[in-house]
Amino acid sequence: MRIGMALIIIADLLIRGADLSAHYTDAGIWPINLVKHFAWKSGYWSIHTLWGEFTPTLVLFVLHFLLAILLLIGSNTRLITFLLFVFTVSLHNRNLFVLQAGDDLLRLVLLWGLFLPWGNHYSLDSKRKKYRTVDSAFANAGYLLLVSSVYLFAVALRNTAEWHEEGSAVYFALSLEQIRLPLGTVLYNHPALLKILTRLVYYTEFLIPILILLPTKKQIFRFVAFLLIFFLHLGFGLTLYVGLFYLIGIVSAFGLLPSNFFDRLDDYAGVTHSRTSNPNSPALFKILLNGFCAMLIGICLLINLSNLKWFNYKLKSELSVFANGLRLDQYWGMFSPGVLRKDGWYVYHGFDSIGRQWDIRLNQDYVDYEKPQSVVGMYTSDRWRKLAENMQDDRFTFLRPLYCKFRLNEWNHAHPERQLAGMNLYFMEKLNLPDYKTKKPTKQLYCVCTNY
Repeated sequence: MRIGMALIIIADLLIRGADLSAHYTDAGIWPINLVKHFAWKSGYWSIHTLWGEFTPTLVLFVLHFLLAILLLIGSNTRLITFLLFVFTVSLHNRNLFVLQAGDDLLRLVLLWGLFLPWGNHYSLDSKRKKYRTVDSAFANAGYLLLVSSVYLFAVALRNTAEWHEEGSAVYFALSLEQIRLPLGTVLYNHPALLKILTRLVYYTEFLIPILILLPTKKQIFRFVAFLLIFFLHLGFGLTLYVGLFYLIGIVSAFGLLPSNFFDRLDDYAGVTHSRTSNPNSPALFKILLNGFCAMLIGICLLINLSNLKWFNYKLKSELSVFANGLRLDQYWGMFSPGVLRKDGWYVYHGFDSIGRQWDIRLNQDYVDYEKPQSVVGMYTSDRWRKLAENMQDDRFTFLRPLYCKFRLNEWNHAHPERQLAGMNLYFMEKLNLPDYKTKKPTKQLYCVCTNY
């Protein structure tokens, strides 16, 4: 799990790094002076907000990348895990509007990784006999409850007819051309299969936490839970454009695999390990550690329960600040309670100083409002896709002029021979209906921006 998480962080940084200026500097869509005024919560913090220029931001990315390499090889694992957690929280807080549920899971796995023995094997620490296991039953329970919560609360939030009487949730999910991949298109054309898949997803997610939390020493149940998680997320990743979410889901479940699974692999490969001694920790340290882990479990449980309509308790302000400082906030409601029906695509209608039009996306003198052949293909990464999804939300309309201005400036910088005076940002909105029907797309003007 340690190695897998390190590889995911490396991949994530490479993906984010391709848009470093656009998403994390003052020259991009989200300058520092706006960060703490929109969606920012009391207790949030970010090292990345100390500088708005490209160079210091790049330095932070490089340091983050090097920490991920050290986690990969297992050098000073506990310290590196802590530093990676700090850098990850800081990065996520720098731009909240390109995040998805996988980022929450990644942060929380790193947090529990501080207390888990994931430096004991396949690491430089194990060779040097430097790593010592922290013996905490509550840390183990916290990790198991984290993985269980992803599916337990996803099911608890799915209380609409789409998931129950109608069985149409997968149909509506695959109706979203903003995220549908080619395999999803193949499945989309089989309505009977889509109903079966809806039931399969629901009951698989219902079964996973039961298998994980069964009070038994038989490891076969958690192994089956891992297999269910693996195939469930593989299905997500093959049919929907969800970025690294499906890989994070799979890797976060590696800790469910029985220890003898890896022992047999090692025996087959002829790998041996240097076992580290584990002296008894002082009693006071154990009490404090277990108490802290128990508190984290309680807070996370309350946060998840507060997402349910029937649970009225909310964290008190002081406790909320602490939870936000560690970014314990989480919401496992992918396609919950119902599936988004609104779909569509963006049109970038540029115009020059004498009113001549230009299609910025297609680089032509005719602005094409027709649906692209591949809507999901308009996005170079899931971070841009998530930003585009958030701009469609009426709560985040403030993102639209920032995005519009960025696209206009980007065009003028790349095309000095064809400078544009302004741009109209349109969203061609269509509503997905049952039985493969849609409402006729309507042209929504999101923003008008100019260079004046």
